[in-house]
Amino acid sequence: MKYYIAGMLLFAGFAILALLITYNDFQITKWDYTAFTVINIPHDKIVNQIMIDFTKYGREVVWIATTALLFVFGGKEGRRTAVLLVIAFIILIPLGTALKDEINRPRPIPLTSDNLLVKGDSDPSFPSGHALIVSAGAFIVLARFNQRKKIITSLILVTEALLVIYSRIYVGNHYPLDVVGGILVGTGVSAIIVGASKYLNPMFSRLDLIRRK
Repeated sequence: MKYYIAGMLLFAGFAILALLITYNDFQITKWDYTAFTVINIPHDKIVNQIMIDFTKYGREVVWIATTALLFVFGGKEGRRTAVLLVIAFIILIPLGTALKDEINRPRPIPLTSDNLLVKGDSDPSFPSGHALIVSAGAFIVLARFNQRKKIITSLILVTEALLVIYSRIYVGNHYPLDVVGGILVGTGVSAIIVGASKYLNPMFSRLDLIRRK
């Protein structure tokens, strides 16, 4: 029940934020742009490249690899976690696209062209698709691997997700509230999926039997 409640609260938070952005609330958009200009200030080449790498590879490459590794080498709990990750991603990819199209927020324009480290995508800005996926993945892994040594793996992936999210603002592709919106939806959907995972036990049992054979 706690996961369902958490999911509903996160969705409510997203709905409020989306309304404020849709109706162009002056204080919210002013704060958002100011925060964007503070974060979107490239530093030295090494930091810039690290942020570029996180924004380019931290979503698809890291989370596809994580899901595959959990399924193949993670044992029973790893397989079940991998299935939940796949379900979350299948839901969130079209959902994120639909939300972007509906809200239709323009991408940010950095103060100078040098501040745009990665060419901006052509789709709308809110919510961040990267934040959707990596926050969902981090939430599910942390919910399933939160004891003893397993939590180390979870914390590493949570840190990776946070760096990906930060990188999207740093490289000039998203406003801070874009990534906040992505986090709210991504973790909200993941919370519901984790809460409903008990209903997938018959499928999990069949997977376990297949692996034993």
